[in-house]
Amino acid sequence: MPVTPALLSALSLSALSLPVPAMSASTLLGLSTPPLHLTVAVDMTGSSKNPAFRYADQARLLAQSVMLNQLRSGDTLTLLRVCDGVQTVADFTFSSKNGARMARADILRYTTALTRPCAGRGSAITAGLTRAAGRAAQTAKVNDVVVLFTDGALLDDPGRAGLGGVTRTLLGAKTTRTLFVAGLSPEAGAGGVSVRDSFVKALGASASDRRVLLAGAYDLSNVYPTFASAVKAARR
Repeated sequence: MPVTPALLSALSLSALSLPVPAMSASTLLGLSTPPLHLTVAVDMTGSSKNPAFRYADQARLLAQSVMLNQLRSGDTLTLLRVCDGVQTVADFTFSSKNGARMARADILRYTTALTRPCAGRGSAITAGLTRAAGRAAQTAKVNDVVVLFTDGALLDDPGRAGLGGVTRTLLGAKTTRTLFVAGLSPEAGAGGVSVRDSFVKALGASASDRRVLLAGAYDLSNVYPTFASAVKAARR
């Protein structure tokens, strides 16, 4: 089942954008919801070569949707581009007037940089999660929501043996509210086991943690509403 334009449109900015609420009393008083630290790590090694996945398109739309729909004034945003190493594309506290969202021009600029294809070999998926966990520890008083977009192929990841431990460390932090792993590939990997199943096995017990959301390459649009609800709950 290929990823069709109709499926991708379900993740488009217009489809996921929320109506701007009427100005509330809290807005008039200068109050806002509790801030979050949102980290989006995008694995652009593209180990999944099947063009039907529209891998880069899905990564871009997910990152755009997080910035447009989930980012609020006062939130910290960390963007990590994962190749054979980890590049910090952005790391700042977002500030806006009257609760305005990030400008679309800025969203497009950041997501273009975040989803630029990798030139080298290798995949630093585990290093990406390690960087996310380390950055989260630096904002200890703010709840953390981490998004990792990856096909889940670990064969080229030199740190793959430590994936389970890194994930446990991230989930062991009391401020971690959600880890959303999206884009996992159903393609057959080593021994005929799907890439997604191998990745879930590498996560170990963390895969069954209630804060962990998993989405395959075909069901991203189905899981996103659950993710949005989790972000809302994380602000409480």
